[in-house]
Amino acid sequence: MSLKKFICRNILGGFVAAAICLSGFVSQSCSDDIDQSNRYTFTGETVVDYLKNRQDSFSNFISILDRATISRANSSFAGSLTHLLGTYGTYTVFAPTNDAVTTHLKEQYEKYIADSTALSLGQIDSVDYHDTGIHSPYLEDLSDSMCSEIAKNHIIEKGYMTFDLAEGAFPEPNLNDRYITLYWVVTDSVSGTVRIKLNDSSFITGSDNEVENGVVQIIDRVLSPSTALLPDLLKSYEDKFSIFSGAITKTGIDSRIRQAKIEDPTIEYGALKNREWQASGAKPALIPETHYVKFTLLAVPDTVFYQNGIYSEEDLINFANYWYGEKYHEGTPNYDDFKSPENPLYRFLAYHIIDRQLQYSGGFVMNEIKIGSFDSKVQMGQDKGYDSYEYFETLLGNGKPIKSTMPFTPSYYPELTNQIVLNYAQENGKVFYNPELRKHINIRVMPVAEFKELAGIEGEFRQEAINGMIHPVSGMLVYNNDEMKGNILNERMRWNFMAFFPELTNNNIRWAQGYGTKWEYYRIPQGYCKRIKFNASQSNMYYLYPHAGSDASWADYQGDEIITAGNYDFEYRIPHVPAGTYELRLGTCLCDTRGIGQVYVDGKVAGIPVDLRTESGSELVRQRFAFETDDNLMREGGEEAIEDDDKARRNRGYMKGPASAFVSSGSISLRNSFNSARIIIGTFQLTEGDHWIRFKTVLEDPATEFMHNYFEIVPRSIITNTAKPEDKN
Repeated sequence: MSLKKFICRNILGGFVAAAICLSGFVSQSCSDDIDQSNRYTFTGETVVDYLKNRQDSFSNFISILDRATISRANSSFAGSLTHLLGTYGTYTVFAPTNDAVTTHLKEQYEKYIADSTALSLGQIDSVDYHDTGIHSPYLEDLSDSMCSEIAKNHIIEKGYMTFDLAEGAFPEPNLNDRYITLYWVVTDSVSGTVRIKLNDSSFITGSDNEVENGVVQIIDRVLSPSTALLPDLLKSYEDKFSIFSGAITKTGIDSRIRQAKIEDPTIEYGALKNREWQASGAKPALIPETHYVKFTLLAVPDTVFYQNGIYSEEDLINFANYWYGEKYHEGTPNYDDFKSPENPLYRFLAYHIIDRQLQYSGGFVMNEIKIGSFDSKVQMGQDKGYDSYEYFETLLGNGKPIKSTMPFTPSYYPELTNQIVLNYAQENGKVFYNPELRKHINIRVMPVAEFKELAGIEGEFRQEAINGMIHPVSGMLVYNNDEMKGNILNERMRWNFMAFFPELTNNNIRWAQGYGTKWEYYRIPQGYCKRIKFNASQSNMYYLYPHAGSDASWADYQGDEIITAGNYDFEYRIPHVPAGTYELRLGTCLCDTRGIGQVYVDGKVAGIPVDLRTESGSELVRQRFAFETDDNLMREGGEEAIEDDDKARRNRGYMKGPASAFVSSGSISLRNSFNSARIIIGTFQLTEGDHWIRFKTVLEDPATEFMHNYFEIVPRSIITNTAKPEDKN
């Protein structure tokens, strides 16, 4: 039995759950800003007490913590991490043993000497030389800055138990803004014993040691994330990705995925701002402290290429020419210019790069996410068999989209169920518009253990670079317009609005528990998201973190939302989709604090202003939305009454929320929540390229809000197909 199948059968079914908070509060993800207002006197061991009471095992790590400091401009705390971990908060601390620290210093010193010698002898280029920062094998010779670097790699500001974890990565980054990846290794196939491996380098050897301010996980190797940029990390594994890595370099795409951070002097990074509707005692909003640029590389291993009859770069060029050579082929100008975005090889590779970093769990789709009372398994209907899915833009052309799905319903291919599947075909994976594409859709993202088994890797495989993540895939993705339009995307495309903007994912804003001791929401300033424009300076946009909600208040798809308040006038680019005729819908949560906004599509007025108030607050909404539960309608006239009610509401420009998303404990769907609504903006002919939607307030009341929850882009053919009417999900 393969390692992947063993894990799925013996572990994942009963062992894996989403990461949850043990106790206390969660501070911000980039966490030098720690408020001391919640400090209290402990009656049991703190993290520091735990370590100091076991000096024989952790004296080296204690020494590092004593010399490690944190300090931020927005922080009320500056001092040693020992002091921090001995007082307040909730943390997961990965504590390396004395032997682990000694081994790490020796290995890093030897690497420094070897690379320095090779550089001086001209055996490597300066670009391939990386100073480890450790120039001595002795702990006392470590610089204070290296102590801080090492210590912060081992601390997450949230408590995690091992039985709370899903394969992929911890949901929150460490204090260095780096994610710690994890997966399970079977150590005894008879008993089913497993061990958790972190960053594919360190095992948890003593798990779930609860203390007053968090959890201590004992590890056998120091955590040392890669310091490479994404193309360089890929190149370091070129013996397993030789064809893919070589092509990335040949096309010059490697230079395109080297950006790691934006520094915009017009943005007050980390500033705290009060909200327009600031209630007494409410915390202000935080302007994001970081502005990272990241990517996900869907890397095709050599072994997968071989399975598809591709054994060389020339073979791959011929394959790319077959699928992408319709406009740029032999005989056309500059055909051999591989650095042109129109070149077939370039296009093939660009479709394997997503414009944000995605974790295996809680990244490609919303799964295994728990934030307070919010549980994605409950709120997204996964426990009821509803598939989870997301859409992302790639670097191909005008951001050609890719669909990511985790099927919870039985698939046509059993091996796809509960897996991350890219470009999942219609009818649970069995429909193919073009039979030649059968091998190039339904592509799985491979878990690390499965990839290592396939590629024969016995050492480490580090996935996370400074600016992104490498995910091996089980096949070669191909963007074919006919296949995408007639199959993969021939559906109601429901985009969580926050998925429009990669910046929210890359900076641990989306799906993060966005509240701490000093702030409660994120404020999105002008220029932070390149696909958002504020046409009025009074447009103040806020991200609200996932919340379970209830039928009587917050009823949101994926639990989160974006609010724009003030005398707003803003616009955003909708995602790129294949050219065609689409109905556009705004998914929202009606509320009497909402306002009314005029909609513009590509600069032209689209219909009457959108009223986001409830029926009790707006006569217009009462007449047009006229909500009534399906249960009441069923009692009045059965299924026919429900269908008639839906048709009448659609004719007035409204739809109920989806039946596949839930609030509270999962007993009430958004469809049966009176304040969850879809507003039909209209039907539009969308060409390839950019299309912008603008919302401008028609009320001179800065306290009113405009709320975005999700957005639906629906092919007109779906709506007009009487043989297969759109479902209620």
